[in-house]
Amino acid sequence: MKGFNGTWEKFEDYVLDFAIERQREGSRVAIVTLVHVEGSSPRAQGAQMAVCETGEWTGYLSGGCIERAVVAEALDAIELGENRLVRYGRGSKYLDIQLPCGSAIELMFDVTASPLELETIDSRLRDRSAAIMRVPFVRGTGTEARTFKRTYLPRIRLIVAGVGPAAIQLCKFARLSGYEVILYSPDQPTCGELLRTEPAMQVVPLTTPNRTPSIDVDCYTAVALLFHDHEWETQLLPLFLASEAFYIGAMGSRRTHERRSERLVRLGTNPMQLDRISAPAGLFSGGKSASVIAGSVLAEIMHVQQLAQCHADATTTGSHAESGPIRHALCGT
Repeated sequence: MKGFNGTWEKFEDYVLDFAIERQREGSRVAIVTLVHVEGSSPRAQGAQMAVCETGEWTGYLSGGCIERAVVAEALDAIELGENRLVRYGRGSKYLDIQLPCGSAIELMFDVTASPLELETIDSRLRDRSAAIMRVPFVRGTGTEARTFKRTYLPRIRLIVAGVGPAAIQLCKFARLSGYEVILYSPDQPTCGELLRTEPAMQVVPLTTPNRTPSIDVDCYTAVALLFHDHEWETQLLPLFLASEAFYIGAMGSRRTHERRSERLVRLGTNPMQLDRISAPAGLFSGGKSASVIAGSVLAEIMHVQQLAQCHADATTTGSHAESGPIRHALCGT
């Protein structure tokens, strides 16, 4: 993800934005994909790095033990203009690079990925649709050609609706964690402070509770309501409950949530839908500082994501083979 100051996050899960920008500037780029794991690995199959011929890079493929070696290998592949499959760890030609527990990984260095291919994938992701990259490789010295199918899902979108320090901190934490973040707030100081510190953040002012803007929520969206004024919750929660959002959390005590639920039912919300609301929002309770509350809510969202990923891994032969199981786990479709 590119920061508002023009720099790219080094340890980023999505690397195609960086690769596309460098290609548009006329630089050659290698897309490095983790295509095979033997034993344990800090990163799953499908993890990627993008390395520019200038030596710049983004993404990560280990816990930090091979990235420098990967950059050197990628630069050599770019110079020669040849794709290659390289093994690290057990059985590798690089005896000085050891992985934990005697494991091994194989990386495909692709220097032939076309700008059109990468931009097509990027366009689908921006349209909030899944996309697939087919990474060809040849294992060993034989002629066994294989294709690794790397599935990309849209970035998780986090909608934060609320007021005050906890809402601001949650937006900051989530953006740093790679989320696409949108703040909806009726409070000018909250909007202004976030834009002052995060000028690239998307902020949508709310005017009155009975005039809410159109809010785009899909199954890759999490929603967190951090209001002290519960009139806003009464207007917004029915919209979110009718959406595909995979997580809906609301700040407040258990007693507050009981009163919130009673109000929603009186206004026509199906009581069965109320089970979708995580309240009090957060993986752990009792936090009083803005940072602790924000961290707790973000941790719960990540926990739900991880459960979905584990479900997807259990229902497909490869963790990146198809987007269907992940989509099903997130949104029940």
